[in-house]
Amino acid sequence: MTKKSQWVFMTARASYLSLYSSILLSFLGCDSIHAHSSSFFMPRSVTHSSLYELSLTNYNEYHTCACDGFSFNITPFYIQSTNQSQLARYFLPNGDSSLNLQEDGTGNIGSLWLNLIAPPGLSYSSTIKIAPQRKVAGSYFNFRFDGTDVFEDSNPYLQNLWLSVTFAVMEARHNLHITEKLTGDMTFGTIPGVSTGLEAFNNPEWKYGKLSTRSLSKWGIDDIQIKLGDNWFFDCGNSHFGAYLVGTIPTGNKPKAHNLFEPLIGTKHAACGVGINGDWQLSQCDAITINFMTDMKYRHLFSGRERRSFDLKVNGDWSRYLLLVNGDATSMSMFGINSMTVPVKVTPGSQVEAWFALHAEWNKWNFEAGYNFWYRSQDQNIHYLEQFPPNTGIYDLAGIVAFDPTSASQANISESAIPPNQAPHDATFTPSYGFDEASGIQSSAFSNTIYLAMSFNDSICDQFPFMCGLGGSYEFAQNKSALSQWSLWQTISFRF
Repeated sequence: MTKKSQWVFMTARASYLSLYSSILLSFLGCDSIHAHSSSFFMPRSVTHSSLYELSLTNYNEYHTCACDGFSFNITPFYIQSTNQSQLARYFLPNGDSSLNLQEDGTGNIGSLWLNLIAPPGLSYSSTIKIAPQRKVAGSYFNFRFDGTDVFEDSNPYLQNLWLSVTFAVMEARHNLHITEKLTGDMTFGTIPGVSTGLEAFNNPEWKYGKLSTRSLSKWGIDDIQIKLGDNWFFDCGNSHFGAYLVGTIPTGNKPKAHNLFEPLIGTKHAACGVGINGDWQLSQCDAITINFMTDMKYRHLFSGRERRSFDLKVNGDWSRYLLLVNGDATSMSMFGINSMTVPVKVTPGSQVEAWFALHAEWNKWNFEAGYNFWYRSQDQNIHYLEQFPPNTGIYDLAGIVAFDPTSASQANISESAIPPNQAPHDATFTPSYGFDEASGIQSSAFSNTIYLAMSFNDSICDQFPFMCGLGGSYEFAQNKSALSQWSLWQTISFRF
């Protein structure tokens, strides 16, 4: 490599590290403290993951016998999450590991709020546990056009441009793995159709927020990613460095919030950003070539409409499941989850991703080990398109027992109609108001992924290069709002 080339790479590498550090530091310290539990979880996008976009294929794009023209990559994959207990605490009240339903108010959920009422002289008592798990299967598609040599004679200003379009077609399957164990009196509820906690959390009169006892699945196309790049320095088969613009075309339906931990594919949020991609040849000895590769990108997501569930500000975690009452009929209860799930306009914030890999080529065999860092900021703004209904308060459990119900504006989900943890009684009807925004946002998340992959590269008639590879990874979630998960994939690539 010439001195000029070395200077270009040193400058690019310094710019790269500076960009990465400034973006990372600006985001890691900016999120506010999140509520104990959340009603909404958005998994990481498969389309935008550098793991499926760049592993093996990034080297293949720049180190084949033809570094220009069209290429097509297809990557069938399977992903399965592993952090069931951590994810359960993300959803459950006060970060607890289970729901302890007690009619007398000694647990973290008062069963009376769910219409779980034991026969006279007995008290409903049970423990509900969840172990949320996400499984995803599908195929990742990457179409790329490189004008390195195509435009060399016709337009030298375009010769280093490239364009890629990526998306994933997949099925997401979510399962809470919810179980309930009766304790204490071992009795059932007396209201038909609501005899257990599992039935209560799947009450047909609830429109939203159910805890499904079965697996839920969804097919769809993940958001489409488009990149337009320019290789500032390019030495086919050896090294390169360049930058690109990245955009997102949203493909998802808005979250409906019918179920807790609903399966989601794609989003309602368009995005745009910038990135840098490069690789450097570290050594070449006989038939073995070793390269270091890296890619970093930043995306800003724009607002979109969704439907989410919220707790009330003064009533704590899971207050969305409290019973409500209208001021004109204080003895007639209503399910709070139906009123506290509303359409909103959400501005998600930004995402940062960094990918690093070492690639070794030996004859027609290729081996790669890599690392991927991913960070998502918490939702930046939520605008309510509907408000909490007027003249509505919390149902007065203690007052209804005394045949003098008003409201219970300070009640929480753990309380009962009787001491020692009795829901407070208001002297006069007091309407509730004000959603707790933190309970319905997607909090910040970040993770670290390591992977190993290998491929066999050859060409058809010495004209059409192809590649067939296998890979596996494990993603380590660094907080409750990200998934720890493992994945396996196969990559097949063709160049024309």
